[in-house]
Amino acid sequence: MDTCLRLDLLVSLQLKTPAVMTPWRAAGRIRVARTMAPTREMSLETKERIVKLLGEGNSSRMVAKDVGCSQSAVSKIWTKYKQHGMVVKAKRTGRPRKTSKHQDKQLKAICLENRKSTTKQMKHKWEEAGANVCDRTVRNRLKEMGFQYRKAKRKPSLTPKHKRTRLQWAKERQSWTVDDWMKVIFSDESRICIGQGDDAGTFVWCRSSEICEEACLKKTTKFPQSLMILGCMSGKGTGEMTVVNSSINAQVYIDILDSFLIPSIEQMFGDNEIIFQDGNASCHRAKTVKAFLGERHIQSMSWPANSPDLNPIENLWWKLKTMVHKKAPTCKADLATAIKESWHQIDAEYCLSLIKSMPQRLKAVIKAKGGATKY
Repeated sequence: MDTCLRLDLLVSLQLKTPAVMTPWRAAGRIRVARTMAPTREMSLETKERIVKLLGEGNSSRMVAKDVGCSQSAVSKIWTKYKQHGMVVKAKRTGRPRKTSKHQDKQLKAICLENRKSTTKQMKHKWEEAGANVCDRTVRNRLKEMGFQYRKAKRKPSLTPKHKRTRLQWAKERQSWTVDDWMKVIFSDESRICIGQGDDAGTFVWCRSSEICEEACLKKTTKFPQSLMILGCMSGKGTGEMTVVNSSINAQVYIDILDSFLIPSIEQMFGDNEIIFQDGNASCHRAKTVKAFLGERHIQSMSWPANSPDLNPIENLWWKLKTMVHKKAPTCKADLATAIKESWHQIDAEYCLSLIKSMPQRLKAVIKAKGGATKY
């Protein structure tokens, strides 16, 4: 009785202004709304401990006191364990799925039809087929199918003829071991620009009002200064590298080979036989160049067109450009110095790791039937 009086007093204090009497208040009944605070679900270890203690003959009251939960919770866990033989949480039904399996297949077909479509574009097409979904549902369904929205890789365009040539080239050398590839000298040209080597983007910490401040900008140049270089490498390390200050024709290429390739071969291999790889540029395939290599008994390797993924020196160029970018050259003279210093800092172990990847590169080309690979 005293409890009811205290409750009536509390309600009258909270309701200072008179209000219209509702039927339930007029009848003298007071409703008190109670909201259950969300409780954390009991861990699997605690449930297993409860089952173990009850199995040893302990009372539910003793077990509840031991694990720190209510006696009713202990009883429910024990009942479920006797019914199902385990304490693992059962899968809950949750909200009904918005789409059927047939509709999910429709979305997959829409995605494969144009992989560059946005989720909003796919949503509109899916709705035309009868689905009633939002953008989030489209993303969730695509994620369930294993799709991810990624930045498209930049790869050379390959015609059917290119693919056939690449596949044949890879099959002819699929039995080569790492020791066979150690006899190959890879060469190539590359252009290095000031500011290059930061393709991943530059991230800065700034407030919204500081976006255009000097320290928060990534400065670009319309026509950046650059240098063309030609270098070579093998599993034993980097060879000679030179800066090319003029356009390369057959005679210039021969002069470069005579000045830099021959010393690199003598330094790395001595009198042992080697295989020389270069690209398919017109100056590389000139008759005078072939005659020059033949006079010096240097075997040249045939090379499939549009195949930078098969040339490990491309990975070396990426590493070189990254190292040069960290030195932050500001003019051509600084750029030339940074290139030479970085080139000599590339260790032989890195070159060896690139050569060891050649068998995997060939397998990837064969698996892709001459198509693009991850390299």
